[in-house]
Amino acid sequence: MAKVKYNALMFDTRSIQKYIYSGNLLRTNIGASYIVDRIFFEDLVKTLEEIFPDENFEYAKDTTWKTGEDNRTAWNDMKSCCVAYIGGGNALILFDAEKEDKRREIVKNFTLKLLATRPGLKVGVAFGELNTENGAINKDEMSALYAELKKNQNNIFPAVNVPYSGLTLSCEINGETANYFDKYGKIKPGNKNRFYSMETAVKTEMSDAANKNLKNRFNKIFEVKNLSVRMDDFNFPTKVDELGQKDGENYFSIIHVDGNNMGLKFRGCENLKVHRLLSREIRRKTEGAFADLLLKIIAAKNSGLFDKILKFENEKILPIRPLIIGGDDVTFICPANMAILFTKTLMEILNAETLKDAPESLTQAAARKMDCCAGIAILPTAYPFFRGYELAEQLCDSAKKSMRSLLPANFNDKDVLTDEDLKSCTSWLDFAILHGEQAPTLEQIREREYTGARGNLHFGAYQVGNEKESRYNIENLLLCTEKFLNCKKENPPPKGTMSHGKIKELRFVLQRGKSETDKFLQQLENQGQEVPKIPAWENCITDSLWSTEKTPRTPYVDAIELMDFYNSEVAEKWQKLT
Repeated sequence: MAKVKYNALMFDTRSIQKYIYSGNLLRTNIGASYIVDRIFFEDLVKTLEEIFPDENFEYAKDTTWKTGEDNRTAWNDMKSCCVAYIGGGNALILFDAEKEDKRREIVKNFTLKLLATRPGLKVGVAFGELNTENGAINKDEMSALYAELKKNQNNIFPAVNVPYSGLTLSCEINGETANYFDKYGKIKPGNKNRFYSMETAVKTEMSDAANKNLKNRFNKIFEVKNLSVRMDDFNFPTKVDELGQKDGENYFSIIHVDGNNMGLKFRGCENLKVHRLLSREIRRKTEGAFADLLLKIIAAKNSGLFDKILKFENEKILPIRPLIIGGDDVTFICPANMAILFTKTLMEILNAETLKDAPESLTQAAARKMDCCAGIAILPTAYPFFRGYELAEQLCDSAKKSMRSLLPANFNDKDVLTDEDLKSCTSWLDFAILHGEQAPTLEQIREREYTGARGNLHFGAYQVGNEKESRYNIENLLLCTEKFLNCKKENPPPKGTMSHGKIKELRFVLQRGKSETDKFLQQLENQGQEVPKIPAWENCITDSLWSTEKTPRTPYVDAIELMDFYNSEVAEKWQKLT
């Protein structure tokens, strides 16, 4: 194949989290997430169809689960323009370099369409050229496109909302200019004749389409997997307090999951075809994994597993609400007492290798087995949603920091990851529990709330999967929590365990010095009680309950705090579900 030169446009979406989580109304979060997910598959493709009516762009309208489209090379069939790929928050459009350059017209029409129909959403764009030889990408030119996107992100700040002045009413949902009159109370049922921002109105309007699309997506996946389950029999919650919290339980959880080293994995793609294929397969892996989690939740609900710990006003509602499922990125909310189980299960499914003959038809090693990291923020129901998501994202970053600490020193310098490199990548999660208004960042929370006289009171982040003998494996923490919970079942507690009062006291003793801890442990021994022993911790935790690291830390505070958000009996039955 001869050398081929293309003009290129690369789009990305900006400030996605701020756009999605800019209000505490879950319906607007749902609608915003749907808009972000469809922005390129629908809005951009429609713009291309208007400018290039003779081109066929049907293949670009989210054919992720049509595996027959995997090997399409649209750039070989195009007349003037094609969509090379959409994935990872980006869209790459290629043009015949010898024909009239219409890239500026596309950017103009697309962004005008967004201003009118998707107020508040920001996109970025980079112009460039791509040369291919025998189908291989010029990686320097591809890197230049990404660099241009980053440069524009730092230098160009588009205004996408009506300006606010001191004489303008502000929207009670997101603080933007209230320029939409809700005569019939569509945004907040029962609140008629109120002003909101147009951004809020559009997001609310799209929430119904989002719910319908979500059901259709999972029905399609169940069909591909040859399963009889259908989402028509179930609903996702549209309010935070519909997740299943029982009376008096005022907590929920925001979970953010993100794939590891995705930039490196895409850097190894030798041509556009492989890049497009990997992008599609990673999306199928992620959506398929979440579908498997849903199947388990549905099985648990049908078996009555949630009956004692959750309460639903509508029995069709599931105790989970996905907000983002795109590429390697997943965000969902669920009841606080199911957060660890749901997150761990999703990560285990993602990290389990999909067989080559599975219905997902995954061929790329980086898609068949996807290591990832997760952040779990457990929050009061009334906690500001955007700050809750930011905390979940910071926790995910904390987990990634632990993951990177175990990678070889030259890992990030590699152009191509081998199978052995992929095996060295591990999955981690971190969590935080907020009991009220606390410091705004994870670092400040840990410094103020989880620093004792002897070191760190937080032991994580924690590994998911891999060797259970690792001291940081989440299974060891859950085993300790389970042993603490078992102490509450008998009064007085069995010999060798701890009373519930002593467990709570231990939380405060660990904040003090070594002498106080030693006195407490001696008192336990005199009373025939003892702190649970976890085999994987015996070589790293001293007899005074702290690790021997340069910066000591203890795992027992994490285990104690999880007692209110983990049910060992439910967890045992959950593991047996298929």
